[in-house]
Amino acid sequence: MAEQVNQQENIASNVESDAEKLAQAVKPETPAVDVPEEDPRPPRPFLYRFRGLILAIVAIVALVITPADLDIVPFLVFINIFIIAVYMRVKARRAIGDHTRGSTQDAPVLVTWGAYGRLRHPLYVSNMAIGIALVVLHLGISWITIPFIVFLLLFGFRLAKLDDRYLEQRYGDQWKLWASQTPAFVPREIHVTGPLRSGKEAIIADTSTWIWLALMVGLVLFRKIDFIIWA
Repeated sequence: MAEQVNQQENIASNVESDAEKLAQAVKPETPAVDVPEEDPRPPRPFLYRFRGLILAIVAIVALVITPADLDIVPFLVFINIFIIAVYMRVKARRAIGDHTRGSTQDAPVLVTWGAYGRLRHPLYVSNMAIGIALVVLHLGISWITIPFIVFLLLFGFRLAKLDDRYLEQRYGDQWKLWASQTPAFVPREIHVTGPLRSGKEAIIADTSTWIWLALMVGLVLFRKIDFIIWA
């Protein structure tokens, strides 16, 4: 009799265990929710984030103004400045990576070689030189070019200061040592070796800039030729 009771209890226990396993098997799993990690990179300053738009607005304002007559001496001088500035930009792009776009600022490596071994801001120097050359080629050397030149210089200097501030905060003494030995805007005659991409790779990495620049050059030439023909 006792043996029969034990068998019934064992059967009941097994049934309960099987029922629990079945319930766990059919119980819907709570879906995992991916919580995005907080981006540790600081937000970009307003001026830096919208620098392309600001320069585009300035370019449109300049193009609306009537072009100046073609003066051969300023033309030859500033076309050469333009070419040298483009060459400097390619040299700078050989040392650094692709554009960092978006709302955050990042610099995974402190580049201190190549063009950045000669000066701290080769891209900003080339941008200012390209902008000034285009303004003079379009408007000539006159009082009306002065506001544009002043704006481009101040704009470039301010962006360079923002870069310096960010890099100093991120790299500390490493940046201070490099900054103490490397001028901001005037290149020094010292060559610092480091990893460089090819000229072709540098040009491809800067494709959007070349498209914008080709558009600007085309518009300047169109406005100049149209003015000369109909003047």
